[in-house]
Order: sequence, then C-alpha cells, then structure tokens
Amino acid sequence: MNREKILESFIKNADMLEERNARGIENYRKGDFTLRFPAAKPGQQVKITQKKHAFLFGTTAFMLGSFETPGKEPVYKERFARLFNQAVVPLYWSDLEPREGELRFKKNSEFIYRRPPVDTVLEFCEEYGLQPKGHCLTWNNFLPEWLKKYSPEEKKRVLERRFAEISAAYADKIPSFDIVNESASNYRRGAKALFENYDEYGMRLGAKYFKNNRKILNETNEAIWRDYYTEGKYMAFNAQLKEFIARGVPFDEIGLQYHIFTTTEETENWQVREVYLDAEAMVEILDIFGSYGYPMHISEITIPGSGGKAENEEIQAYLVEKLYKTWFATPNMKSIVWWNLVDGYAAYAPLGSNEGENRCGGGLLRFDMSEKPAYKVLDKLINEEWKTRLTAETDGAGEVKFRGFYGEYEAETCGKTYKVTLAENGATVTLQ
Repeated sequence: MNREKILESFIKNADMLEERNARGIENYRKGDFTLRFPAAKPGQQVKITQKKHAFLFGTTAFMLGSFETPGKEPVYKERFARLFNQAVVPLYWSDLEPREGELRFKKNSEFIYRRPPVDTVLEFCEEYGLQPKGHCLTWNNFLPEWLKKYSPEEKKRVLERRFAEISAAYADKIPSFDIVNESASNYRRGAKALFENYDEYGMRLGAKYFKNNRKILNETNEAIWRDYYTEGKYMAFNAQLKEFIARGVPFDEIGLQYHIFTTTEETENWQVREVYLDAEAMVEILDIFGSYGYPMHISEITIPGSGGKAENEEIQAYLVEKLYKTWFATPNMKSIVWWNLVDGYAAYAPLGSNEGENRCGGGLLRFDMSEKPAYKVLDKLINEEWKTRLTAETDGAGEVKFRGFYGEYEAETCGKTYKVTLAENGATVTLQ
C-alpha cells in the first residue's frame, strides 16, 4: 500500500469529503464583490489583496510569559500571529482569582504557569491585530479552593459577582465568551460541585452582564462525538440544546470541542477511529447541530502527532488538512480553535514532560519551537489557498467585479491604497 493510501485509511469514508468540502468552501466562505472607483478610467489596473479573514482561526494564548527561556517568547508570538486571527484568553476561576477578591487582571499580577493575566493577552491581541475570546466563565472545574466555604445559594451570589467584575472590566474589550463550559458532560451526568442548574444560571447571568457580547455554550467530546457513537442523535449536548431552547435559556452560539487525547499510535484503535475519524458520522453530527441555526465553533482541538516521530507528524498533518477543510466547509461555522500551539506545554503535565495531555503531541510546533508539518499545512491553507489575491482592470463603469473569500482587503490603483471589508455576498463598495 502506498503512503497516500495509508494516510487515507486514518479517516473512514474519507472519499466522501473532497467534493463536499470544495462545494461548501465555495458556497459558504466566498462571495461576489464589486469595487467601484469613480475616479478611475476604464482599463485601470487594480491590485486586490486580502489581508485578513472574516472567519476566525484561533488558538490559546495561555503560554504568554510562561516559557522557561526568554528566546521562545518572540518566536511563539510571531508563529501564533502568522496563522491565527483569534486568541483565547484564560479566565479559569481558580487562577484568575486564587484568593478571594484578588483578581489577576493586570500585567503585574502574580505569575501562574499557563495563565497570563488578562491585560497581557489583550496587549498581545492589540499588537498583532487578533480578536480575543474569553474562556470560560462558568464551569464545574478549576474552581477556587476558597469557594468551598460557601453554600450553594451563596455560590450563586459569588458567581454573579464574578460576572459583574469581568463584565465591568472587559465587556467592551472581549467580543465573545464561553459563558458555560462542558455542563452536558459534567453536571448533566452527576457532577454537581458548583450548584444545581449552574449551567442555566450561568447562561442567564451571561445575558444580564454581557448583553452586547457573543455568548457561547461550549461542550466537550463526551457529550458529542463519543455520545454519537453509542447513542446516535441522542447526544447529551443535543438533548441539552433542545431543553435550553424549550426553556428559553439564552445563548448565541455553540462550541463543539474535538480533542483526540491519545498518542498517534492509539488512533489506530478501531474505536478511536469510529468515534472521531469517520467522515460520514462527522458530517451528520455537524448537520445535526447546524440544523439549530446558531453560529458554531470547533472550539478546542487536539490532533496527535506524538513522540517526535516523523511518521506521526505526517499523520497529524494529513488529519489537520482533511478536518480543517471539513469544518471550514460547514455552513454556520464561525471559528476553528486549536488548543495547544506548542508541544510540551499542555494541561495536567509538568513543563516539557511526556505526561498528561503532553503525551498526545498535539502541538503545531515542537518543544524547540520548530514548525511541524501540520503547522505548514495550515499556513498554506489559511495564508495561500484560502486568501484572495488578484490583479484586474476596471470596466467602463470604473468597477472591478470578483469572487473572493470574506475578509479585509487592500485595493491599490492610481497610486492610492484603499482598505475595505467585504463580509456580505453581493457587496458593492465605492472607493473615493
């Protein structure tokens, strides 16, 4: 069997994706645009260059200020910003407020590994033109120790205080938040460390304190991909959405996590492939959640390329290309968020170890900051294949018509450079 066939075998029913993805990307990620130049003569040359995507490609900014050697920081920032236009801001309660009333908002806050202060991340976003996303406001994990002294009713009051403080500081700076995280797989299955119905309570607090922000209900693997394998459409997250809609629980968007927390070798296990790497099942799951009409996010991604082995990194790159195309081609999809950019710095593991989530090798960069093949694949997709660049001539009406990806553009003609955002199919923009 040749190498391509071996790689193709990692995704069951992969042959159904190529036409589906090409059609979806053309239909959902591109539009027909007209740029009008009133001062231009017919036949005037115009250079059109897409500078940014409207679609959000993100990753976590958790390692800002946390590397063991200072030389890694600038490489991290450059390679982060070369691919991504969105950065996830850590708002985990236990680390944002390790002592009651002491909030780690400011840059000079005490150091906590993988938890840069909010202002540090926002400064990075401002410098590199990234959109921040807050993660997460209500969760059953990463709760501060001091919260244990409160009764369930008192916890509601303290949680509301948390919402109010974050809203006052950042509602006008961070456009979207994971308001509730993983409750279908945690609380709905018996873990109630916070309080009864904390997920509904959290979403209602989100509506109260973040009126103008995008409020996301985010869910993990167990209640989506794994549930589909055993329960079909009766996934816990699907059931939760139906219940929340029926009860009028407010949310704006939904997040679907996709963590393959295994080594590359373990993905050859038939059940791992059935759960995560069956193209037919994945498309049906995306269709089920897409049928609600809410904007969707592939909100947290781990795809293994473990052990520093070239063949494992090649498999990771293959899966990254196929999966990103599948998600990018999906209607209602709004963002795709990789979770750990660099190997050796994942959760639940000592720095640089092969323990916890580090054992997956789920980074796009190696521990020494060199680019893995999967990074190069995404660089080619995001910055080449999925960006529009062309040179055209104005017609008799001084217009240039073209089809391109949604996003921010520069148009150069007659010695001038114009900036324009093209985010709606059929848009006509006059550039004076």
